[in-house]
Amino acid sequence: MKLRCSAKKNDYAGNSLCKKFISGLLAVALLATANISSFAMDSDNFTLFGKCGENATWSFDESTGVLTISGTGNMYKNTPVDQWEYYPLRESVKEVVVEEGITSITVFAFGQREYSQPSAYPNLTKLSLPSSVRSIENYAFSKAGLTSIEFSEGLESIGESAFSYTTKLTSIDLPEGLKTIAPSAFTHSSLTGDLILPQSLNDIGQDAFQFTDITSVNLHEGMSLGGAAFANCNSLKEVTIPKNLTYPGRGEINMVRSNKAFIECKGLETVTILGGGTVKIPLGGGDKENGLAREMFRGCTSLKVIIIKADDISYVEAYDNRGGDILGTFDMTNNPTFYIYKDSTTEATLRNAGYLTDTNVVYIANKSALEEAVKSAVDMDVSQYTAESVDALNKAIEDGKSVIEDEGASQEKADNAVKAIKDAIDGLKYPPADYTAVDEAIAKVPDDLSIYTNETAKAVTAAVEAVDRTKDITEQEIVDGYAKAIEDAVAALELKPLGSVSGTVKAPEANNITVEVSANGGVVYTTGVANGEFTIPELESGDYEITFTAENCAPRSYNITVKDGNVELSAEIHLYGDINGDRKITTTDVGLANAHAKEIKTLDGYELTVSDVSKDGKVTTADAGAINSHAQGVRTLW
Repeated sequence: MKLRCSAKKNDYAGNSLCKKFISGLLAVALLATANISSFAMDSDNFTLFGKCGENATWSFDESTGVLTISGTGNMYKNTPVDQWEYYPLRESVKEVVVEEGITSITVFAFGQREYSQPSAYPNLTKLSLPSSVRSIENYAFSKAGLTSIEFSEGLESIGESAFSYTTKLTSIDLPEGLKTIAPSAFTHSSLTGDLILPQSLNDIGQDAFQFTDITSVNLHEGMSLGGAAFANCNSLKEVTIPKNLTYPGRGEINMVRSNKAFIECKGLETVTILGGGTVKIPLGGGDKENGLAREMFRGCTSLKVIIIKADDISYVEAYDNRGGDILGTFDMTNNPTFYIYKDSTTEATLRNAGYLTDTNVVYIANKSALEEAVKSAVDMDVSQYTAESVDALNKAIEDGKSVIEDEGASQEKADNAVKAIKDAIDGLKYPPADYTAVDEAIAKVPDDLSIYTNETAKAVTAAVEAVDRTKDITEQEIVDGYAKAIEDAVAALELKPLGSVSGTVKAPEANNITVEVSANGGVVYTTGVANGEFTIPELESGDYEITFTAENCAPRSYNITVKDGNVELSAEIHLYGDINGDRKITTTDVGLANAHAKEIKTLDGYELTVSDVSKDGKVTTADAGAINSHAQGVRTLW
């Protein structure tokens, strides 16, 4: 063993630490094995250092009592606790700090296997680990004086007896990501209070927390629970056993025995069981599904209440009292009351195993369907539904939770709560679809569709009328289709083809003739006539009334239909009183008017209009007289 010790000038003689280590290390050197190669002492700070792994080193600061492990990878394997280079410093080490890069704290790094021997590191009170550490191996800190541990999030496994007999360690904060706690990992430690197990934990080894003072533990569905994992935890008052645990047998010397997960928990009073798991039966007994571990609660002499919220427990170890040693899954010393589902597989299993009597059974409502309904409803994504319908579901969920928490709730009440949740789910409604695009498309529809062809105008009208405004957001694609259909129909609109009307008008000479075109009760075009000819251009297809007027002439109207192309019209208008249309007012015209007035021969049509020279809407003898006065030259009509 090499030793280098030096100090500042004039300081060496007064440095008791250096003297102490020289004498101590010389003595140790006589006993040390070949595994201790060398360590050194920094002359300025009295910091000792050396190797503890292929790529790992250690250093010790005398002023703080901190031993630091640095580098990368694992520490040396298979090194007994008293053969580490830093072992001579064991009584001075107060804290171990592991730096980033180290991946494992190896076997016996700071602990020992012989429980009868004194602690190897009695003054080591604090441990700090980086995220790079994945495992703490067997006996790594067994019997150390630890009072606190700063676990890192990267830790995945804690080895066998890694922290056993740490009698000053009262609490731990296990990190998320931890998967395995090996057998006896914390047995005989001073843990007290609530033990919080991370959701990532898959396996708790046998005797892992035996002889601790924990008051509660949160086991998780699906994990493996080792034999006697919580044996002799007398401060436990209540425990809940989740579904689907695995119960491996407990190895003892050359035998594999019953699981005994909570054996001899003398203070345990209430057990709640949510379901069975897989029980590994020793000595070739195979696996039992939907079961509870053998001797799981043997020796729990304060057990008063056993609540089993599962209807399918099919295996428990039968109750047996032989020679005063009570065997079986449950301890019956305190005559506990079983709260179970009536007429269930669980009831039959317990009766066959000898646990149930006429006085120790209370039937409770089976709320498994309600619990599943609540869980499913809580897990639903309701973000797309209306607030009102979601509020109704949330109320049903809260009511269901209240029924679950109510131990005295009847089966009918539980069943009704399930129905209420189902009805609320069925009643979830989606918000209405967004009709913005539809409204924008409708706004583009022309106010007057009459100017377009009947076919294309009808297509627009049909597209608008097809809009169903009851659609919800799940049918948004359909609603968007409405908008597109309207836009497409508007884009396809075709104007009616334009036509024209032209022709000639016969009228008295020197009269100003006007042509007026009307449709749907309104005038659409007016023009004059030159030289007896007229043209009315660009009329849309449709029906029109064309009226000709001139000075001193009776107006005359013609009904025509314009399709496409040109319509020819020959018109003729007469002077008021020129009933026969010979462009003269004579006694012949007087006779015609007089005959109509006296109802001898009726006039109609344009002849009637021409005869009404008084323009009062009827032809009388007064009109005949006025025409006669004009014909005789006595008094003209204009």
